[in-house]
Amino acid sequence: MSRPAIDTRFLSWGRPGAVRLDIGRSRLTLQDGGQRNLHKLTVPIHSGIPDNEQLAALRSGIEALCSVLPAGRRTLEITVSDALARCWILERPPGLASPGEIQALAVDQMQQLYGDSADNAAQWALRLDLTPFTSHWPAIALPAVLLELLQDIAGGYGWRIGKIQTRFVSGINARLATWRKQARNAVYSLETSDGLTIGIRSAGVWRTLRTHPPLRLLGTDLPAMLRRDCRVAGIAVEDCRFHALPWPLGRGAP
Repeated sequence: MSRPAIDTRFLSWGRPGAVRLDIGRSRLTLQDGGQRNLHKLTVPIHSGIPDNEQLAALRSGIEALCSVLPAGRRTLEITVSDALARCWILERPPGLASPGEIQALAVDQMQQLYGDSADNAAQWALRLDLTPFTSHWPAIALPAVLLELLQDIAGGYGWRIGKIQTRFVSGINARLATWRKQARNAVYSLETSDGLTIGIRSAGVWRTLRTHPPLRLLGTDLPAMLRRDCRVAGIAVEDCRFHALPWPLGRGAP
């Protein structure tokens, strides 16, 4: 799943010399080499389209972190909490081929899943992982105003944005080298204080991708949620191999 990045010019996370920015609902993390700085947002970001107050707090926090870095051109690599994004699996009907038709189908499915009006759907930037020869494609959407804010901040420092990914996509991409050895049914999960994202692949094809609220709010545990999503996907739990993706990246993966 390397392509559901909003900008896919670079496929390797941790590009030498890159500055890494992680955006959570209530906290920012900026890493430059071995130095990592944290910032607690004065106004948490909620799911959906951020309002002006949330965007102002986010800008202030990012600029506070960036202002202490040495001057010079940089590449900024950004991860965004899955709780701030939308994700699902786009099922392509037979005969649908053109990029325009596929994009229109993705927007229509997003409206159905999230109850959007056409105007609300237009406020999301949507990207698809159009893997050849499959009929199930991961779809990722981020608020357009969030992307515009990040581009504006990066431009103000003379930086370029290498890519913007959700945490789950970033964690999955870090495992690309091991995918050839995965089980027929592989279940990936990424749990943070913001939420729980679960993605299921069967025979090399993505079947489900969903972000749930944090486990503490659901009143359940990870094994129960994994069993639930496997049942929804029509896959027997005993036929699955489970992978808990580490976050932040760099921790050992089970």
